[in-house]
Amino acid sequence: MDYEPSPLAIGPLTIGVWLPAGLDEYRFGPGDQKQLAELGINYLEWLQPAILEDGSTAEEAAMEFCNRTGISMPVYYAPLGYAKHDKLHDWATQTRSTAELDKIVEALFTQWEGNRGFSGYLVGHEDYSKSFYSSLRQTVKVLRSQDPNRSAVTVGNIVDYQSVEDFMDSFFVLGGPPNIFQHECYVFRNDTPYGGKKLQHQLNRLLETYDQVAHHMQGRYGRWHAIVQTMSVGREGRLNWRKPTASEIDLQVGMALTRGAAGIIYFLYSSGLEKVFDERGALVRRRTYEGLVNEQGEPTASYRAVQELNGLLRRLSPVLEDLHYHGGFSSCEFRRNPLVFEPQVDLEFGLFGNGVMPSHVLIVNRQTQNARDVQLSVGGDRVQDTLTGDMLEVVDGKVVVPLNAGGLRLLEIRNG
Repeated sequence: MDYEPSPLAIGPLTIGVWLPAGLDEYRFGPGDQKQLAELGINYLEWLQPAILEDGSTAEEAAMEFCNRTGISMPVYYAPLGYAKHDKLHDWATQTRSTAELDKIVEALFTQWEGNRGFSGYLVGHEDYSKSFYSSLRQTVKVLRSQDPNRSAVTVGNIVDYQSVEDFMDSFFVLGGPPNIFQHECYVFRNDTPYGGKKLQHQLNRLLETYDQVAHHMQGRYGRWHAIVQTMSVGREGRLNWRKPTASEIDLQVGMALTRGAAGIIYFLYSSGLEKVFDERGALVRRRTYEGLVNEQGEPTASYRAVQELNGLLRRLSPVLEDLHYHGGFSSCEFRRNPLVFEPQVDLEFGLFGNGVMPSHVLIVNRQTQNARDVQLSVGGDRVQDTLTGDMLEVVDGKVVVPLNAGGLRLLEIRNG
């Protein structure tokens, strides 16, 4: 075993969605709120800076929804009375005096304290330059001293940081609730086929980034979330990223969990047009998104697939909650371990246990078009499906595990 078990248990799974309801057009009416509540999420993220007819902000409307439904949300925009350039996003890119940061954090805490949905602070987004890391360290330090009960959250693709170790040293600190790194990587481009070697090559690209996150998280007091592609994106009338199928969404989630993800964040809820402007205010690009709902706000097939998947994740969460991550690997690069041996092809594995020895294995089917019965040699005579409670028959040290296309199973393997 060449993986250091996580010092933290997985904890309750975060199941969330990036909101932008309408993208350039703000929309967060009763229909959207009903569908978000029925989606089965417990976390909401990423809002537009909008002032509503009654003078309230988009963020306040979302927080009121979270308060009613028990969903949590990190706050992002500046406290009331602060200029736009003082929003939290800039904390990771601009050096300020500790006194100035203290003032901003105090104002934010005062504004949101008492809201049931207030879960933390979204402090950065794709802030890759090493020149930002000292500011990030300062931000995290002030947040932890002023509000030791909430996490900081930052978003990016692990491969784009100029120094991943320096970034993580700046962001993750000991004590209090662990901070959260949300990793984004989208590989389902328009020319990605629905099966075969080219699809598996794209999946390898995604998995390599998950492996890097798992590697850099070793020994750190923190957790990570996978931002999962559920959208299509077009630019200037041409499709650039296609929508993943239901089994491809399942597979992304399963692969992330085998690499120790403590949360799944779906990108994106909304559909609509996004206009991108340069520093002079000139329109330089148009992007058209289709998310979990269409431009009319009606659920798509992706919405229904995610809704079903979230039901499985909610059942999985209490099983994983108290388990530590012990490392993950592929069938093609199999690691010696005490639970499973001699796997068939196109499988991913994640090991979980008590922080000393693994006791559970998460198995994921990389074939997105084929349900399979896979045979595994196991290191125990009792094998139980933790979601159904069913015992799998062990014959000559082997079990047969049914897997849906892109699907997963979590097995507990023991003796006696």
